Amino acid sequence: MFSKFVAVGVVLLLTPGCTFSLDWFRQLRAENAINHQDYPTALEILEKIMTDNPDTPKALEAARIGARVAHLNAKNHVLAIEFFRYIVVRSADTEERKTAQQYIAQIEFENLQDYNQAILEYEKLLRLDNKPDEIFKYRLNLAKSHLRQNNVDQAVVELDILLAQKLPPEEAFEARVLKANTLVAAKRLPEAVTAWEDIIKDFPDKAKKENVALNLSVCYEELKEYSKAIETLQSMREGYVHPEFLDMRIQRLKGRLENRPGAQGLKK
Repeated sequence: MFSKFVAVGVVLLLTPGCTFSLDWFRQLRAENAINHQDYPTALEILEKIMTDNPDTPKALEAARIGARVAHLNAKNHVLAIEFFRYIVVRSADTEERKTAQQYIAQIEFENLQDYNQAILEYEKLLRLDNKPDEIFKYRLNLAKSHLRQNNVDQAVVELDILLAQKLPPEEAFEARVLKANTLVAAKRLPEAVTAWEDIIKDFPDKAKKENVALNLSVCYEELKEYSKAIETLQSMREGYVHPEFLDMRIQRLKGRLENRPGAQGLKK
């Protein structure tokens, strides 16, 4: 995905027709700094080329190289975003602008974990012409960003929009699990129970592999439906890697069931 920026590389620093100018000399110094892995110096020079003459091809070249070096080599994510934003504004290549915007959203979400800003960046991406797999990724990360900002109801809205589309099974499973977890976070436990039950019914093999029933049992326990929680855990026991863990939880739930007001005791 980074091919356009990588392809430009430092080779662009010495393109044909380059005259001996201040920017040419700066580019030469930046190339030398990159070759010596002196990334702070290289980025300082590239940023200066970009900002001093923002309307020139040299500035765009500097932004491309600076974005790659800042993001992949120097791990200077804030500066990487600055270079990518320049590309979004200045590049004449639609695909290049979109790729730069993708990296801005990714960096805000994964590296800087600024979820409020990530929401804005993913909303920008969703207004573009996207492939189905891109829409899925952007909308899913948008929902996750809302969830991490405690905008739980909006996270559910985004997931409902996503799930209204026809999704491949793997994507549908991932989105539905996230929605169920989001409903738990929102304390909408009856809805979460229904969501987990439907996941187990619609994706039996995947749900077993991912221990989805354990999440369902937790919801039952929170709702004080201890018998259902016990039954759910017992259904998991065959083939479970650590059955003793389930047994411990089952015994604890049986104790809670026995101690409920009005309970006559639970036969073992």
